[in-house]
Amino acid sequence: MYRVFAMCLEAGIAAVILIPLFWLLNRCCFRNSRRALCYLVMALYLAAVDAVVGLPSLLYIRFDRNINLVPFAYMFSDYRNSLLNVLLFVPLGFFLPVLWKRFRSFLWTALFGLGFSLSIELLQLFTFRATDINDLMTNTAGTILGWCLGRLVLKLFPSIRPSWKTKELAVVFGAAFGVMFLAQPFLAEIIWKLVQQ
Repeated sequence: MYRVFAMCLEAGIAAVILIPLFWLLNRCCFRNSRRALCYLVMALYLAAVDAVVGLPSLLYIRFDRNINLVPFAYMFSDYRNSLLNVLLFVPLGFFLPVLWKRFRSFLWTALFGLGFSLSIELLQLFTFRATDINDLMTNTAGTILGWCLGRLVLKLFPSIRPSWKTKELAVVFGAAFGVMFLAQPFLAEIIWKLVQQ
């Protein structure tokens, strides 16, 4: 329960920065309020992912070589963690085809999920978290499951029009992870001190 509270608090702190940032991005880049709102929701999801997986930030970078390269080692004995990793990446797989046409392709979405997960695992070398091949597999499986849900929604609601502008995906990721790396940790440190008093 504490982990859920911590994730919500960290993402909420990021929202304080991301909401005005996406308002500005809509004014100068997106020029579509509905799309900007969807992008903001995805950025908040990415901030929550960052909070859960413990990526490095400007306040915390430490090299810690804790690596598991043996597939399926402890995966089934720690099935709860594996299931949570799958669930954590379902929204990514859902957002991609619903928001961008390129990701209607199963291959593009699976490769993106794999690449994003690999990036997280490599960045976790600079935190207290373990870099684990099992996480790579479960995260990719979650992305694929999310893609299936996204494609189902697109079939049920043909009025949804994904964008061809995949550069906006880079803007969403850059904004979310830039805020979580550069600005959010300073604000979070102040809020956590207040919460713990």
